[in-house]
Amino acid sequence: MDVIPAIDLHGGKCVRLHQGDYSRETVFDVDPLAVLRRFEAAGATRVNVVDLDGARDGIRSNAGVVADMAATATIPLQISGGIRDAETAAALVKDGVARVVFGTAAVEAPDEVESAIGELGTERVVVGIDARDGVVATRGWMAASDVRVLDMVRKMADMGVSRIQYTDINRDATMAHPNFEAAAELLDNTTCRILIAGGISSIEDLLRLKELGVDGAVLGQAIYTGAIDLAEAVSTIKAHS
Repeated sequence: MDVIPAIDLHGGKCVRLHQGDYSRETVFDVDPLAVLRRFEAAGATRVNVVDLDGARDGIRSNAGVVADMAATATIPLQISGGIRDAETAAALVKDGVARVVFGTAAVEAPDEVESAIGELGTERVVVGIDARDGVVATRGWMAASDVRVLDMVRKMADMGVSRIQYTDINRDATMAHPNFEAAAELLDNTTCRILIAGGISSIEDLLRLKELGVDGAVLGQAIYTGAIDLAEAVSTIKAHS
């Protein structure tokens, strides 16, 4: 299982939002590149970068920061937020991004996801399913769809998607532990590899996710507040491989 630290970008800064609420923002660093360097030094093998402005507005206003990160990173980057079409996804991969994550587009324009898979291959494309009470949310979690999580997973799998990143919005940045029940349900109902985000607060949480068979765990609040030491988390999970 990959231990994947997150860098959430808002206005060019590294921030965290409480349960996706843009009015409840904490700025953790004004230099996302410095944060990336720290994660690399701690032994992370991949970093999840979210353009929060792009996710909400569909305009990738942090594109310059993302490009700088992709140009200098020594580990693979997974990028999400504002990726609404296959053309944007392909451009990011060309710039050095390892994986692109479709969220809103997977609900509103699934043909773009299918096109991206056809052009880039299934290993480059992730679908992010952000859910509140079992219903998929879109546009930076500001809008609710009428799509249930498992229905979405099955549809994406039928299109050739091989990796799903699931975020429980109600737990995001709460340190209230991940939604283990949802993770188990996803693993029981699809052959897609599953990444889990939201609520992870301890190395014990990571070990439990690994035991379930999760492919990757995305860490945010816990590492920024010091509840989890990233280097220790990486080494512990590696030791249990």
